[in-house]
Amino acid sequence: MRSILIRCDGGADIGMGHAVRSLALADELRDAHGCAIAFAMREPAGAGAAAVRAAGYAIDVIEADDRHDYPDVLAALTASRKADVLIVDVRDALSRAALDRLRQAGVHIVTIDDISERRLASDLAFYPPVPHVAAIDWTGFTGRRYAGWEWVILRREFGAGGAGGESPAIDVLVTMGGSDAAGMTAFTLQALELLPMPLSVLVVVGPAFTHALELIDAAARSRHSVRIARTPGSMAALMRGSRMAVAAFGVSAYELAACGVPAVHLCLTSDHERSSSAFVEAGIAITAGVFGHVLPEQIADSVTRLMGNAGRRGEMAERARRLVDGRGARRVADEIVSRLLS
Repeated sequence: MRSILIRCDGGADIGMGHAVRSLALADELRDAHGCAIAFAMREPAGAGAAAVRAAGYAIDVIEADDRHDYPDVLAALTASRKADVLIVDVRDALSRAALDRLRQAGVHIVTIDDISERRLASDLAFYPPVPHVAAIDWTGFTGRRYAGWEWVILRREFGAGGAGGESPAIDVLVTMGGSDAAGMTAFTLQALELLPMPLSVLVVVGPAFTHALELIDAAARSRHSVRIARTPGSMAALMRGSRMAVAAFGVSAYELAACGVPAVHLCLTSDHERSSSAFVEAGIAITAGVFGHVLPEQIADSVTRLMGNAGRRGEMAERARRLVDGRGARRVADEIVSRLLS
């Protein structure tokens, strides 16, 4: 049995996107290809590790903070697991040199959505359709690069297809990732208060969300009908039952596209804003801008324009479903196995 180690993290500080994406890929590698999967993570008591354990995977703990490289730790873990492949989906201080060392020792390296120097040490590098992939310097890269809508890694529930009902029960879905450390959920509810027409609003918060009391208070005072769902069993079902969404750019943006839900993106960084521009060019979402530089009135205006134009929403939904079919995790797993393990 082939052994694969996945390096990722997830929790209140960095959100849950990396862990969620890595779990989707792990499931395909385990269930479709019979690979033995383990995870290497920090914060063994955090929300990301809890999700990994709940899915039935073992965790090796990374005994290093995110500001320092840890080549010896990672080398020891890959050796103890007899890993044939190391999949890396992190935003920390892990160096290219650490991955070069492992590759020279015979471990295949796969990087996910990584624009750091680490990508140059990979055998396979996978990206969603972010515009800056082709613009960065690839000198020294000897692996294979994949970028596009077809390589977006999502959980299986987003590959089932199907549009929402004819009369969705949710007017606006608000989802800001697994933790929302920046407080974008509260900001969005503030913005929605500027809309005069009453709306049915569903706020989804993830397992690492830490502002529950403030959110409950804001929902109680809202002019809209606001419901709160914490870590729902089926995110895809809620998305498909929504007319539109306001979402943090990240994994949720691609999930919404797979469900055919037009969205307004709030971005945490300028890099996220550049990535979100691919959705704008494809005509499937609106980018509000970088959080901290966006006014509530801008969010309210974007929501008003989308809510008031059912024809435009329908066109955006159809384009989105064509672009993101939800089978990216399967494609990535198939490519890893056929290229590196056959």
